[in-house]
Amino acid sequence: MDIVEYLFSLGFNPFKIRNADYWYLSPLRSEKTASFKVNRKLNAWYDHGLGKGGNLVDFGILYCNCSVSDFLEKLNDLSFHKQPLNMIAASEKHPDPQIKIVSEKNLFSISLLRYLKQRRIAENVARNYCREVIFELNNKRYSAIGFRNNEGGFELRNPWFKGSSFLRSFTSLCNGAKEVSVFEGFF
Repeated sequence: MDIVEYLFSLGFNPFKIRNADYWYLSPLRSEKTASFKVNRKLNAWYDHGLGKGGNLVDFGILYCNCSVSDFLEKLNDLSFHKQPLNMIAASEKHPDPQIKIVSEKNLFSISLLRYLKQRRIAENVARNYCREVIFELNNKRYSAIGFRNNEGGFELRNPWFKGSSFLRSFTSLCNGAKEVSVFEGFF
């Protein structure tokens, strides 16, 4: 299970995101500066204030103050919901979104178009399916390539950021075909 998704289910949202690193106020102690890091690629956490880190189970036994078997039982109970964890968290908790969409327009930014070219995405294809989105994260504004989902949210990408706006969902594109193709990620 993804540690970022698990933290979200507990009500914790990152204060900043740098590439694969998600920074939080520590869920394990009181602090004013975010020093709890989750590396999403490694699916590992490290609390700089405690000098401890590890995987999801290591976090869970500290957070829940329980044994490994007790935590695995709690985690197992979560996996039997009828919806994926990220959908439960979004639909039941309705947290204030960390990413606020300010505006959207046709793709225009030279740096975003250059990024598409680096990813080997034809400009005409990107203009058909993507938007240039200005969003706010922790009171700072950024621009990204936005791929709209069925709930009206966006998957957002630029060379330095990979994230999603609230509400997260899948994107379906109907073109009259008799076959279905399924992709993870919009690139």
